[in-house]
Amino acid sequence: MSKFKLDLSLENVLNCAVYAIIGLLLVILQGGSLGILMTVVGALMMILGVIDVIKNNDMTKGIIEAVVGVLIIVCGWLIADIVLLIFGIALIVKGVMEIVKCYNGRLSEIISPIITVVVGVLFVLARWTLLDVFCIIAGIIFLINAILMLFGKTINI
Repeated sequence: MSKFKLDLSLENVLNCAVYAIIGLLLVILQGGSLGILMTVVGALMMILGVIDVIKNNDMTKGIIEAVVGVLIIVCGWLIADIVLLIFGIALIVKGVMEIVKCYNGRLSEIISPIITVVVGVLFVLARWTLLDVFCIIAGIIFLINAILMLFGKTINI
């Protein structure tokens, strides 16, 4: 039987705390946590743009960064909606292609492609609900990783 040894170094405890906070945000806020993420990333891009203009005298790069930051904040949800829709359609196409390719009458070979098609349809029809489910699952994985990191272990997916 192996013994677990706690790693309570400052760096490890801080990493665990970050993982736990991200996990809690994903579980509690679900898809809404993406709004926070987009706002933070957009604001950081705008700050980087201002720094590049003022400190580094790089007007072009600074303006591009600032504009991208504004676009992320203003159009982030539209872009996310389009990406999720395209992802759903891609899953449907991939699943159908796999069903056609490997169908030889054995149900065991087409179960995975059928699940892929179903997930794709769910992304197209109920993408935000499905995104909430994925956020909860990801949040739980982050929380488990936060605990495991204390013992020097992680879940690699």
